[in-house]
Amino acid sequence: MMSFLAFLIFGGIVGMLSAHLYPKKRLKLKELMVYALAGVVISFLVSFFGQTLSLFRSGQMLEWFSTLLITMLFVACWRALTGK
Repeated sequence: MMSFLAFLIFGGIVGMLSAHLYPKKRLKLKELMVYALAGVVISFLVSFFGQTLSLFRSGQMLEWFSTLLITMLFVACWRALTGK
């Protein structure tokens, strides 16, 4: 599994960037932090389930790309559904 520090850094950055770059109104810092936390949680879950289902091994690029893609999809869907 990715290290805990990698979950925090990569997941947080991806969550904040995908929320910030989504083409609607700009978010406040509090909302960006929520998306950063969501990125960290999604990063952990993707890594855990991907390795459990033998889709990839720890540290492979597929693990990082799948985390990036799923976090961006989650943020886009969440912002579209909530109208924020």
